[in-house]
Amino acid sequence: IDAASSGDNTIVAATAGKKIRVLHFHITMTGTAVTIRWESAAGGTALTGQMTPLQGTSINSGFSPVGHFETVAGELLNLELGGAQSVDGFLTYQLV
Repeated sequence: IDAASSGDNTIVAATAGKKIRVLHFHITMTGTAVTIRWESAAGGTALTGQMTPLQGTSINSGFSPVGHFETVAGELLNLELGGAQSVDGFLTYQLV
């Protein structure tokens, strides 16, 4: 994960007919604090509530074999940022 644009940031591209199921993610706010939220599609359905980690802090979801959330079939996984700040990390996902 390497997002820094205010608004929509594509994290995983869409695959026709498939959902993106997030099993684990770890993100670190390297810029100043802004709200972040996972979404199905750019500007799409919210998959999480808004989170506001402080600069230098991380959010680690832990691993869930059944997944924490998933997109609508055929939609990309988006990370929406409330401002142009750097958010970095990684995630584990599967297509279902």
